[in-house]
Amino acid sequence: MTLPRVICRAGKRLLALVSVFLVFTLVVACTAGTAGGGSPAGNSGGDAAGTAAAGDSSKFLTFFPCCSWGTTWSYNPYNVNQLGIQNDFISMRLAIVKSPSLTEFIPQLADKWAVENGKLNVHLRDDAKWQDGTPVTSKDLHDTAILNGLRGDGFWSDITGVDVVDEKTVAFTLKEGQPESLAKLDILNSIRPYPSSVYGKLVTDGLKQDVVKYFRTLQQSPEQAAKLPEFKRMGDAFKNLAQLKVDKLIGNGPFRLENITTKEAKLVKWTDFWDADKIKFAGIRYLNGATQTVYPQLFSGNVHLSNVYMPPPILNRWKTTPDSNTALPLGFGFTIVFNSNQKPLDSKAVRQALAYVIPRQQISEAAYGTDEAAGGTWKEVNTGISPTLEQIYLKPEQLEKLNKYPVDPAKATALLQGEGFTKKGDQWIKPDGKPFTLTFTANAETTDIVTSFNSAAKALTAFGIKSEVNATSGAQQDADQHNGDFQAGMAFVGGSNPIAMYNSLLGPGYNFTRLGNYAGKRGIGFGPKKNVPGLGEVDLASTIDRQARTVEPGDEMNKQVWNWAQLVNEEVPYIWYATKVYQFPFSTKEFTNWPPLGDNKSSELWDIISADMNGGLSLAMQQGYITPK
Repeated sequence: MTLPRVICRAGKRLLALVSVFLVFTLVVACTAGTAGGGSPAGNSGGDAAGTAAAGDSSKFLTFFPCCSWGTTWSYNPYNVNQLGIQNDFISMRLAIVKSPSLTEFIPQLADKWAVENGKLNVHLRDDAKWQDGTPVTSKDLHDTAILNGLRGDGFWSDITGVDVVDEKTVAFTLKEGQPESLAKLDILNSIRPYPSSVYGKLVTDGLKQDVVKYFRTLQQSPEQAAKLPEFKRMGDAFKNLAQLKVDKLIGNGPFRLENITTKEAKLVKWTDFWDADKIKFAGIRYLNGATQTVYPQLFSGNVHLSNVYMPPPILNRWKTTPDSNTALPLGFGFTIVFNSNQKPLDSKAVRQALAYVIPRQQISEAAYGTDEAAGGTWKEVNTGISPTLEQIYLKPEQLEKLNKYPVDPAKATALLQGEGFTKKGDQWIKPDGKPFTLTFTANAETTDIVTSFNSAAKALTAFGIKSEVNATSGAQQDADQHNGDFQAGMAFVGGSNPIAMYNSLLGPGYNFTRLGNYAGKRGIGFGPKKNVPGLGEVDLASTIDRQARTVEPGDEMNKQVWNWAQLVNEEVPYIWYATKVYQFPFSTKEFTNWPPLGDNKSSELWDIISADMNGGLSLAMQQGYITPK
C-alpha cells in the first residue's frame, strides 16, 4: 500500500525525498483512510502485548511504519534508496513544536536557545549522551548541519553559516532579514543530530566552505548557484555520504535498536536516557502488518493504541467494545486539485461551475458517514487552509465574505453558458463542439478518497458532465499530477503554517515545479502569473514560496493569509472538501494514564501526536504517560 503524499513545511528539501510516517501502537495500521493492502507479518504483535502479566512494565509496545512492508532498512539516514530507522524514540530532535503554534517549542535534545547579534545560539543538554556512552556535543550538531546541507534541508534557506561556540553550543548565522520565528521552526523542529563519530569524518573545512558559499549564492541567484563548482563537489560528497556503510545505529533517545529485519525491528528501553525513570516500558516491538490484522487485535484487546482508519461499521463496533476510547485531533485536508493548464479547466468560470456542482458534504459523508468520529468532516468554506488555522488567522467577518459554493445547478449552468458551453440532451458540450467530460485521478489504495471521488463523479454525470475515476497506483497518480497529465486529482494539505499550506499546492513544489525530479513540469498549472488580492499581478509560485520562507506569525501573516484565501476562494485552483479527523483508538484494558482528552476529544498533547506522530508519542512517554496496569 502506498502512503499518500502529505505536504507540509517542516523539513523542506531541495531534493525529492520520501517521507515515511512511523505509526505507533501496540500494533498500528495505516492512516489516511486506507483499509487494506500490504502483506502482514508473521506475528501481529498480540503475543508480545497480550502474554505479559498485569502490571509487568516489560510489556512491549508494538508499532510499524505505514505502507513500507518488505522495505530494506538502512542505518544511514542519508541513504536515499532505503528507509532510515531513526525516529524520535531512538534519535532526538532539538525540540518539538507545539500544535498549531509556530513559535512555541518543547525542549528535547536542546534545552535552551536564543537569538543574539543575528545568530541563533542552540545549547544542547549537559546530560545528553549517545548510546555508546559518549556525550552529545556541539560538534555532532555542527557536522549534522553541514551534511544536511548536502541534501538541501530547508533550514539552509534561513542561514548563511553555522559554527561551534563551545562544547555544547552551536551558532546558526541568520541571513539578513530572516524572521527569527521561522528560522527556529526550521532548525529546532527539523534537525536531528547524528553522531560525529560516525559521519564527522566526511566533514572537512573545504566541504563546509562549499556548503556555505552555495547556499549564500542560492539565496541571491538560484541559476548562478547551480553553475558553481561548489555545487558539483557537494553532489559528489553527497554520493559518498549516501553510500556510507553504517554497521551500528547509535542514538540518543529513550530507546535503542536491538535488532531489525525487513519484517520487524526490536527497540528496548535505554536505561541511560536522561528521563529513563519516567519511561514505563522496557521495550517497543516494531512490526509490519495490515489493517485486516489490526481490527481483530484491536477488538480483542491485544492492540492498545492505533491510528488505524475505522470506517463507520468498525467505529460503531469499537464504541461498544469494553475499555474503548478514541482521541479525535484534526489532521490534514483532502483536496480536489484542478489542472488549470488544460482546457476547459483553464477557465475560472468552469472551475467555479464545478464547485457549484460537486456536493462536498455528500462526497465526504459517502466516505466517512455522519459520525463526528468517523475519520473525516466536510469543509464548507474553501479558503485553502484548515478550519483550525482559519480560527487563528482569519476573522469571522472575513469568512462571511467568501463564496461558500452551495450546490446550485442554476449558477453552474449560467457560468458554463457564459463561457460558450451548450447542453444537448443530458450532455454538456464544450465550445469546440466536443462533450465536456472529466476524469478524477486517485491513488487506488486511498479507499476513502476513491469513494469520495466516485460520489463527485456521479453528481457531475447527473448534471451533464460525464465523469469517471481513474484509480491507479500511488506512484502513477503522483507522477501524473506533477507532470500535469491529469484533469482533477487528489492532494493532501497539512501543517501548522497557513502560508506553507498555500505554498504546498501553489508553490514551485507542485505548481510549475522548479526543483527535484519534476523540474520544468506544470503540475497543477495555475498561473504562472495571477492577480492576487492585496498583491497585484505576481508570479504565483515564486511569490508564495518566498512568503513561506519570510512571513512570520503576526499581523503580516494574517494579512497575507486573507489575500491568499480570497484568491483560492475566487479562482478555485483546488477545493478543500474534507478535513481528516485522526482516529486514535486506545484501550484502558491493560494500560492507563493516557494523555488527557478535552471536550473536543483532543488536547495539546494529542494535537502534537496528530501533527507529529513519532515526536508526540515519544514526548508522551517522556512525560510519564501510557503506563501498564
